[in-house]
Amino acid sequence: MRDELTGLGALGPLAPADPSPDAAPAADVGRRVGQARARRALTGEALGAMVGLGKDKISKIENGRRKVSVRELPKFAEALGVTVAHLLGKPSRSALAMAHRLAGDTGPDENCNAKRRALELLEVEDVLVQRAAPPPSSPTLAGRQVLDYARGELSGRPRNKQEAERQGRRLAEHTRRGLDLGSHELGDLPGLIERHFGVDVALSPLGNTTDGLCIHGDGVALIVASTDFSQGHVRFTLAHELGHHLLGDPRDVINEGARDMFADTLQERRVNAFAGHLLMPEEGIRETLGWLSAGQVTERSVVALMEQFGVSVAALVYQLCVLGRITFEQGQKLREQGARSLVTRHASVAPTGAAITVRRTVRAPERLLGAAVEAARNQLVGLGVVATLLQREDDEALWDAVMEAEPEVLV
Repeated sequence: MRDELTGLGALGPLAPADPSPDAAPAADVGRRVGQARARRALTGEALGAMVGLGKDKISKIENGRRKVSVRELPKFAEALGVTVAHLLGKPSRSALAMAHRLAGDTGPDENCNAKRRALELLEVEDVLVQRAAPPPSSPTLAGRQVLDYARGELSGRPRNKQEAERQGRRLAEHTRRGLDLGSHELGDLPGLIERHFGVDVALSPLGNTTDGLCIHGDGVALIVASTDFSQGHVRFTLAHELGHHLLGDPRDVINEGARDMFADTLQERRVNAFAGHLLMPEEGIRETLGWLSAGQVTERSVVALMEQFGVSVAALVYQLCVLGRITFEQGQKLREQGARSLVTRHASVAPTGAAITVRRTVRAPERLLGAAVEAARNQLVGLGVVATLLQREDDEALWDAVMEAEPEVLV
C-alpha cells in the first residue's frame, strides 16, 4: 500500500546519519547545538540532563571550547530533535531533517494529530525529492518583498500591546498592497499562501484540540489546519499561522489551539492583529457597513460581514472591537448569541453560511499533489504516496482517478 514511505518517521524508523564529528569544527557544532536548544526552548541545564552532562559543559560546547565526541553526538541529536548530519553541518534532506525533529516531539500517547499529519507530509516530500524532483517551494517577488519587510522593518520585539497591534496591522496592510489585494475579501486563502509565500498548506479533519500548526526551518515551510471547525475559523487559523511565518517566529514548530492563539502575549497579539486586518481590512468593513446599514453595526450587517469575508463571529467581533466599531460589551452580546443563531435570523445575507459550516475538508499541498500524481503516472512512485496526501484508500478508484483525471479532480 505505502511501500514508498517504508523506513520513514511515523511509518517506520528514520535512518540515522553516520556520525563523523572530527571534520566539523567544534565552534560550528557548538553553534548549531545552541541554535537547536533555543528553538526547543531548553535551558542549558535541561539539555545537559538529557545528554548526561553538566550545564557548564553545555556552555563550553556552545562556545566552541569543548568538542562533542562521537558517542555524545547521537545523544545531542536525539535530545534536540535534529539529525547528526545537521549538527555536523553536512548537506541533508530538509524534509527528512524536519521529520526527525517532529518525530522526536511526538510521543505515542500524545494527542497531536496535527503533528502526525505534518510528519506524513514531510515524509511524502522526502520521497518525492529523491525520486521525482518536485518543483521548489519559493515565494513570488511580491511575496519575497513582504517577507523582507516583515523580517526587516518588524524584526524587533514589540514593547507593549499597542505596538504589537500596530505592527500586525502594518504588516497586513503592507501585504495587501504588495500583493495588490485591495480591500476585498480573500478567495482561495490556502492557494494565495502557497503561491506568494512558498508555504505548503494542508487541511484535514484533525479534531478540536489543535487549531493549526506552523513548521518552518531550513528549506521547509508548512501550515496544517484542522477542518473540524467552521470555514471561518479555519481561515483565521491560516492567516494567524501565516503571521508567525512571515514574522520569522524563532520556534520551528508552532502548534496551537484556541487558547494558545488568543493568549495575552505580545507575540500572539501581533499575529492576531495581522490575521484580523489581512482578512477584514478596515476599508472593506467600512464599505460594507455603509452599503447595508448607513455605517452602523447591526446584527444583519454583522452576518453580512461574516459571509463576505468568510470569518467566524469571534474573529469579526475581535476586529470590530479593534477598529472601535463596537464596544467590548456589545461584542460579548454578539458572541453569546452565537453564529448559528445570528445566521439563521439573517439568512438572506448569508447564502453560503461559510461562517458556521463545517466541511471537514481534506486539502493536500498543491505542489506535492501535482508532483505525486505525475510521478505515479510515470511509475516513479506508487499510489501510496498519493493516497497519503489525499487521506484516501489506495484502491482501484484512486488508480482510475490518478491515471485518468487532472490532480484537482482527485480531491
